[in-house]
Amino acid sequence: MRLFTALALCLVLFVASPAHAILGQELDSEQQTQGYGRIFGFVCGGLSVIAVLIVAAHVIRGMVDESKRGKKKGRMPETILDNAPPMKKQALYLGEKVPDWKFASRRAATAAALQFITRNDDWFDEEYITKVVSKAFRAIKGAIEVRSVKKVEHLVTDKCLEELQAEMARLKKKGDLHLFGQIEITDVQVVQLQVPAQKLKQTFIALISVKSRDFFQDDKTGELLRGDRKTYAYQEFWTFKRSKERWMVESIRTSSDMDNVLAAKNVMTQTDLDKFARKADPEHVREFIPG
Repeated sequence: MRLFTALALCLVLFVASPAHAILGQELDSEQQTQGYGRIFGFVCGGLSVIAVLIVAAHVIRGMVDESKRGKKKGRMPETILDNAPPMKKQALYLGEKVPDWKFASRRAATAAALQFITRNDDWFDEEYITKVVSKAFRAIKGAIEVRSVKKVEHLVTDKCLEELQAEMARLKKKGDLHLFGQIEITDVQVVQLQVPAQKLKQTFIALISVKSRDFFQDDKTGELLRGDRKTYAYQEFWTFKRSKERWMVESIRTSSDMDNVLAAKNVMTQTDLDKFARKADPEHVREFIPG
């Protein structure tokens, strides 16, 4: 802008110089009048040129500013997206998912009861129960894969052992392998408690949330028989019964049995229930019956 203005002023001075020289000569009044007229014309012309240059400069600057508007400095979004870490694939879901609302009250009640019971019996410590459940789950799924109960006999009740043996016999007879691959246990929630006075009758049911494969293949050819080799998320209800040495798996049920599992109330002795009710949330107490 300043450069255009300076050039315009120079142009005016250049144009006006001859006129000034003419006025410096001896002229009569009519010639002087004509000379002043020419000077006025030169000045007006110069001012017009200046105005045109200023307007042109303003227009050019506006066009440049408009072209820059909305452009962000720095890395482009495309570059940022290209360098972003790949999104983790979500696992597909297998079977029915137990909705949170269906057991939210039960989950809160059993969690509060576990804390209460653990004061006198550390077998009900939540962290300990989670370890027991996770270990048993991995061991039994591994046993199913190799179709042998040798490594899990001490982890299951007689009834559960018979069911596992029958399942493995069917797999061997048909020449099938039931495979799970790498198992990821994402959550363990105790959703049902039976804590009568006799310890050997005490049980709990855990809702186990898992991600793994789940398919059948021919044990000789490796041909895929049922399912696929994708990773799936799924849930199962596992019932554990207390023995003299450890918690033992008593039964395994699919998530589709959720209504039957959650219909049964939690059980505590009347004495324990009375103590629990003194400080517990009334909503939690309603999830229990004496027994």
